[in-house]
Amino acid sequence: MTISTSAARKALAYVLGTPKTGRLKHRENRSDFGGADSHLLKLRRIGRDYPFGNDVRDGDFGIYLGVHDAAYLVAIQAVLPPAIIGYEQFATLADLKANWELD
Repeated sequence: MTISTSAARKALAYVLGTPKTGRLKHRENRSDFGGADSHLLKLRRIGRDYPFGNDVRDGDFGIYLGVHDAAYLVAIQAVLPPAIIGYEQFATLADLKANWELD
């Protein structure tokens, strides 16, 4: 995970470069995302105790940005306030889905 002011700026640039259009489809489960036209979906990190745990921390939530620079990207969010604080990139969609699910 890359969290820093410069990473947040780069993540924001990726967000602004993400298409705002796409086809909405019915989601079968929390891992049913990542199609070619899926963008800006709210994600949460797998393995955390939502919503009842008191261990939720910055970096547990994100926004799926699709493919940028040949990598699958997630913009990382702080919990309060929900600001973009960085990003994570994954070589494959399977790698991304091993860490993130729909919120």
